[in-house]
Amino acid sequence: MTGNVAPGPSVTDRRVLRRLSEFVDRDAEMEKFCAVLGGAEQAIMVVHGETGMGKTSLLMRMIHECSLRKMPKAEVVWSDSNPHDYIAVMRKVREAFGAEYFTAFTDLINYYTDAQYHPKLEITLQLPGSISVAAGMNIENSTVGDIAGVILRDNMFVVPRADLGVPEAQRREELTKRFLLGLKLASLNSPIAVFFDATEKMSDDTRAWLWEQLLDSVRNGVLANVRFVLCGQQRPPQDRDWEIYIQTAALSPLGLDDIVAYLAKRIPALEESARVPSAKFILELTKGLPVNVAASVDGFLKSEK
Repeated sequence: MTGNVAPGPSVTDRRVLRRLSEFVDRDAEMEKFCAVLGGAEQAIMVVHGETGMGKTSLLMRMIHECSLRKMPKAEVVWSDSNPHDYIAVMRKVREAFGAEYFTAFTDLINYYTDAQYHPKLEITLQLPGSISVAAGMNIENSTVGDIAGVILRDNMFVVPRADLGVPEAQRREELTKRFLLGLKLASLNSPIAVFFDATEKMSDDTRAWLWEQLLDSVRNGVLANVRFVLCGQQRPPQDRDWEIYIQTAALSPLGLDDIVAYLAKRIPALEESARVPSAKFILELTKGLPVNVAASVDGFLKSEK
């Protein structure tokens, strides 16, 4: 037989498909997420719970939902080996949505880190007072080409120039302004989603920037077409001023009915009369932790081979 044979899914794709196939329940959480995507008043969703509660599986399901809707998305995952600071976060989001939307941001970050770089947009520094960056820039009914005729490349330097003497707080504020400009451009034609995972691993400085500058742009109406999802062990700020903007999903252990449904999905050959007793045993063994429930069923399936 001749002809082209479609390649099978990659290792990563198979892992994602498996996690999706293991997804059981969390219907209420997915309904909340779909409401956020659909333009509900809450444009920020915070998913929190202890280790083993299925946050990663739920996050994968949410990301898959974006793919089904053909909604552009970006993912930033913190880990012990990747403790992203605010600049790294902005760079990763830029890479996901396209450098062409973030020309103004790239221009400024190159200027702040490379003494040999000549900015392409207007930059006026007034120290020790305020900094005016790209004064008069307006993106109403604008396109990417209105900001720059070329796509700038990031020199990827990370150490600030000492000769400028720009305070860190001012540099962070002005870089964030231009980054928000890029996000707004990227979302002009359709909603976009940004996912943050393992947020408990971010530094206090990065967390402060996230809520006080990036997410505050949702609260003040700058980013009307961007949805944010934060997934981790930490709860959202206990601040009444944030409540109307945040959809919260607190993950708890699975119950008996959840495990019965899970068995029906993973082991369809298991007779219905055996599902409840098996589910009771698994619940007692795992205390309802989704990751342990999955491991128990995996062990059973391997023993049956």
